[in-house]
Amino acid sequence: MDLSFKTDEGRFNYRVAGLIINENKVLIMKDENSPYYYFPGGRVCMHEKSEDAILREIREELSVDAAIERLLWINENFFEEEVLKEKFHEICFIYLLSLEDDRLLTKGNEFEENEEGKIHTYYWKTFDELKELNVYPLFLKDRCSQLPEHLTHFVETK
Repeated sequence: MDLSFKTDEGRFNYRVAGLIINENKVLIMKDENSPYYYFPGGRVCMHEKSEDAILREIREELSVDAAIERLLWINENFFEEEVLKEKFHEICFIYLLSLEDDRLLTKGNEFEENEEGKIHTYYWKTFDELKELNVYPLFLKDRCSQLPEHLTHFVETK
């Protein structure tokens, strides 16, 4: 069971995301009906460690194995989702990941993956390109190129 639930006041999500960097480009994704980009990952399941969740999500979404380098950020995010107009309270653990092999790197700068009938488009973007896009969480647009030495906590309200 995903740790996501709806209340009268909005939706709560416990999410993980992976930062995958290759040759000064970062991997981001977009759903077919979404006006914004985000980082690969997904919801944590009940009784699942966040570390296990990010590795599972990367395997499910991209059909590759990854390794965790370290936890970079914890993000508390309060926002209204652009498509559904639903208010969210989201907690996200963002991990720096490395790929176990280079299969993903051979797919080009833009590629699609089908996850149980849902089409996700993935993009390798430079740090400068990232700054020009509608990417969530917002703080990552400026922080991906300067990774913190220690775990950092960000709170965003939009």
